[in-house]
Amino acid sequence: MDYLNDIEEAWGMDDNAEKVKILERAIASADMYNDVENGIEARDMLIDTCLTAGFPKKQLQAFSWLVKKWEDDAAYIDAYDLLWKYKWISEHVPTFDEVSKAQIDGLLNDMKVKFEQQNYSLRPYYKVCTLAAIRMGEKDKAEELFEKWNNTKADYLNDCPACETNDKVHYYCFIKDFEKAKKAAAPIIKGKQSCAEVPHLTYGNMALAYLELGDEKMAQECFDKGYPLVEKESSLIPPLSHLLKYLVLTNQTEKAREVIDTNKEIVLKSESGLDRLLFLQAAYPLLDRETETDLVEIAETLTAKFDARNENSYYQDRLK
Repeated sequence: MDYLNDIEEAWGMDDNAEKVKILERAIASADMYNDVENGIEARDMLIDTCLTAGFPKKQLQAFSWLVKKWEDDAAYIDAYDLLWKYKWISEHVPTFDEVSKAQIDGLLNDMKVKFEQQNYSLRPYYKVCTLAAIRMGEKDKAEELFEKWNNTKADYLNDCPACETNDKVHYYCFIKDFEKAKKAAAPIIKGKQSCAEVPHLTYGNMALAYLELGDEKMAQECFDKGYPLVEKESSLIPPLSHLLKYLVLTNQTEKAREVIDTNKEIVLKSESGLDRLLFLQAAYPLLDRETETDLVEIAETLTAKFDARNENSYYQDRLK
């Protein structure tokens, strides 16, 4: 059967858009033949691939199918692996402007219930909820959840040390405690902690943090080291956006325009409305109001959509 060959071929491929197409084709065929086990394998691989290749909606669709299958017949699905993936999915759902606040709360609550049912620590749940609050501009809620995250004991479903550190840096930058961000980020900046997406995710926040602290040399170093890691990377648009914002704030206009022009295509193709918004807000001061009216309009429309969904003015305040 061709779809078995597709799955075999996908195992040897890098994570990219072509691999996503092959896996989607394999899933459709496996479902047509009611081949549950290979349909699960292809979806597992698709979820992993989309994390790197930058297709969060496709990832969500595959994950939703696995959750339903697990609820119907847990024998087919590895619960540990499913709950590990639940962290990825829950973290990214708030980045879709079409997903309501009630739906986000529902998904996060379902994650909590499933972790409790399987007797796992709620530390990953509290961390994901903290990150959701950050993305939704809810400072008070983020502070409350951050305390629960840090005061809850970890277990086997906890993220790696580098990811934990990076997410703490993200939180401290969000609440504008840049001294704590600097202290927390030290193991990453010094090269003592790293993983597949760290320091990639960290340099953007720290370029802005060092700038706020008056350390222009370290801020520029973060840009110089960070930008090559995130350039044209669809799954790393948020740190790319922070680095672009750094260029704008330091009046490196020529380089900023280069970053905008080089990355604009992947940004506009992104399935994540928040990724598009972060990049376009960073670019907003440099956008030509006559020749780039489309980008200005997208930035302003997404700003309004996310603030309406989040029931606050967080992104409008950032735009100003």
